[in-house]
Amino acid sequence: MSTSQVNGSQITENYFTLPAERKTGELGKDDFLNLLVTQLKYQDPLKPMEDKEFIAQMAQFSSLEQMQNMNTTFTSIKAFSMIGKEITATVKNEDTGELQVVEGLVESVRLSNGKAYAVVEGRDILVDDITDVYEPTDYEFGEIADFTDIIGKNITAAFIDAETLKTQNLSGDVSSLELINGTVYSVVNNVNAMIDDVMLSEEEKATFTNLESYLQEKMEKGEQITAVVVQKDENGEIQSKVTVNGLIKHYEMNEQGEITNAIMDEIKIPAHNILKIR
Repeated sequence: MSTSQVNGSQITENYFTLPAERKTGELGKDDFLNLLVTQLKYQDPLKPMEDKEFIAQMAQFSSLEQMQNMNTTFTSIKAFSMIGKEITATVKNEDTGELQVVEGLVESVRLSNGKAYAVVEGRDILVDDITDVYEPTDYEFGEIADFTDIIGKNITAAFIDAETLKTQNLSGDVSSLELINGTVYSVVNNVNAMIDDVMLSEEEKATFTNLESYLQEKMEKGEQITAVVVQKDENGEIQSKVTVNGLIKHYEMNEQGEITNAIMDEIKIPAHNILKIR
């Protein structure tokens, strides 16, 4: 029984290698003012700075300050205009140092230390890190309403594995509907599944002893498992494999320690993938 590590979020997260940070050499108004004060402090008393030079540098400083204030104001206006809109941003993961793509709806805006942040699902996203802004879809509630009549019915739907893109038909009872990233999902219970493998996190690997003990513990705690569900032909050859998340409700094992049959709950399948309703 292999114990492959579960990947992170399987919805919309991508990672890229972050280039090494470099110093840009850009000076702000505070740096400019410090340079001017230092220049006045250490000027040659026999050849002091002329008035016109001082005035010219003060004019440059004033111009720089006004441009920075205008930029701050423009950024704030830009940030507030994003409220209620969907955005895509590329942000740095502070733990791994990688770039992570974040998508979501801008709930509010926060201003701090002259910088504007868009708040997405409680997370502060620097406005300068936002790459795309688009109008939110306005059809989600309509789509959920379109599928409410399948709740409580037995359905067969095509489940597509996100990694292998292989398809397998799963049948079960629709208990509810969920909207995830603009897609309506049917939450399906009583799914008959032939589990070929389970995927463990690093923490689960440390305590794993055998498959039966693992399944028993998950059943008692009511915790979801990540299972590799297979479909076999008449000769017992595997035709397809899909990875699903759900609750294990019942299972049967043979003498070799293989799961011959299992029933799982709370498997999420896109409602658009429903093939048959009974």
